[in-house]
Amino acid sequence: MKKEKKSQNKSAAQQQEEVFREKEYHYLVCFIDSCPLRDQCLRWLVGQYADSSRMVYTTVNPRNPKLGGEQCAMFRKNQRVIMKVGLTRLYHEMPTYMERSIRQNLIRLWGRRQYFDIRRGDRLITPQRQQEVIDTCRLHGWQGPIIFDSEQEDWDW
Repeated sequence: MKKEKKSQNKSAAQQQEEVFREKEYHYLVCFIDSCPLRDQCLRWLVGQYADSSRMVYTTVNPRNPKLGGEQCAMFRKNQRVIMKVGLTRLYHEMPTYMERSIRQNLIRLWGRRQYFDIRRGDRLITPQRQQEVIDTCRLHGWQGPIIFDSEQEDWDW
């Protein structure tokens, strides 16, 4: 049983390493080694997988006084959260007039392309955006259930 648990943990660690290695090519990373939050920060952890042969990275500014401290403005917690997927089932029980108003509000909030990416499930719905969906539905008078297509666990990049 202990061997099984170790192999499960190892595969989770390997999975995290694989994801972080893939992200380092297009994620805003941090190289501020003196930051007290670095061991908990996605940006710093992903930066540890940086390829030393690359000449250029997109990185936070280490000279900015708002970065690299206890209140770092760019801090992203290394924690997996529940992300929702898709909005195609959201409108099934709503009256048409309410659906139209909610859809238009979300398009104004996120932009047309992002809205449709999110609706189709091509882009995960972060906890912040989940709350925006809930708030928008309630603002327009919908008191029924807020139904997303599915959910999965992922980092809140």
